[in-house]
Amino acid sequence: MNITLEKQANCRVGAHIEVPAEAVNSERASIVSSFLSQAKVPGYRPGKIPRSVIEKRFAKGIEDELRDRLIRSGCSQAAEKEEQDVIGVDKVEDATFHPDQTFTFKTALITAPEFKLPEYKEIPVELEIVGVSEDEIDHTLENLRERFAEFNEVDGPLAEGDFAIIDYKATLEGKALSEADFEVGALAENEGFWVKIDEESFLPGFASQLIGMKPDESKEVTITLKDDFAFEDLRGKDLLYDVVVKKIQQQELPELNDELAEKIQPGQTLEEIRTLIEENMKSEKENQRTQSMTEQILDHLTKDLDFDLPEHLVQGETQRMVNNMVEQGQKNGVADEVIMEQQDQIMDTAATQGRSNVKTTFVLEQIAKEENIEASDEDIRQQVAMMAAQSGRPVKKLVRELRDSNGFDEIRNRITIGRTLDFLRSNASVTDVDAKPEAAKEDS
Repeated sequence: MNITLEKQANCRVGAHIEVPAEAVNSERASIVSSFLSQAKVPGYRPGKIPRSVIEKRFAKGIEDELRDRLIRSGCSQAAEKEEQDVIGVDKVEDATFHPDQTFTFKTALITAPEFKLPEYKEIPVELEIVGVSEDEIDHTLENLRERFAEFNEVDGPLAEGDFAIIDYKATLEGKALSEADFEVGALAENEGFWVKIDEESFLPGFASQLIGMKPDESKEVTITLKDDFAFEDLRGKDLLYDVVVKKIQQQELPELNDELAEKIQPGQTLEEIRTLIEENMKSEKENQRTQSMTEQILDHLTKDLDFDLPEHLVQGETQRMVNNMVEQGQKNGVADEVIMEQQDQIMDTAATQGRSNVKTTFVLEQIAKEENIEASDEDIRQQVAMMAAQSGRPVKKLVRELRDSNGFDEIRNRITIGRTLDFLRSNASVTDVDAKPEAAKEDS
């Protein structure tokens, strides 16, 4: 077999493959023999059909099977000839049977990228010390109290801490904000909106201007939006709100005692609830610490690495990210037309993240090879059994589905990548630092 390889960009190696006439004829004879033993033709007994009848009657099927076999064989031999790891084959072009019985075609081998791994042991990371303060527990308990609060309707006037049920409409530069040609969400107008009279409710400075109002009273409220406001088109703008107070509700919080604890978690005392809150918060912070550690390690490994990536993998991962972002937006109630308006931004973000994900995966896979980290068949069996139990499906049915979709390779790779990250975290050089105040975290 005559194989010519030529390096191309983006981890591609062009391949021109010529299969000699002897190999073509030998493969054809093998296929015809298979048809002879299995084909059924009216008027002939099985196995007694003349070769000429088979070759004429099943000419297209024979040629299609021959083409597929020769392409598979040619690509396999081309992959063996290529020095780099071949991870896929691009579409086949110009597949041709020639009068001299030779067969030629062109394709491109997709290879794993070549790069030099950076030092991956003793990666420096800084992690916040995990701890839960009494103030944090108290704050969580206060939130729980509010969940079980009762509300009493009053005549007013509105005071700090009350809840106002309002209708409002906004105008921008004399025009209804609802008619703006950009997305404004619920900022434009609303009916029956609950707003707590404190500085953090709705928009900064909005609720405080309602203090002193009574039911059925109306008022104009002016809000100047900050330069870092979420909606770019509204930054630095003045919004004028026509507000009508429909009702006023005062919140009555329950006593913080064992009776409330019983409502929160039946069978638990207040002290046990505090302990449970502390354990949950500590677990959440441990997870955040692990996530921070992973992000710092991956950033350290990839920030200075630059190498070509297989474009078909980048495109596939980009599409996966787009699908995830759109699905998440729909779950959060974002309208389809808004998603369409933001499609360019979504595509740009997905493309950047997709390329980063593919790059990171190749780095982790290379580290796994260096450290002989892999998933065994027993690991795969245990994972499949767990997946079947979680989904309530029979193991045999799940095994068939995974086999049909090549899902076992994905499971093996996922386990290997997970263990590689465990290895990197266990070999990192960790410096504990004091936790930042919440305000500092928001600024950063």
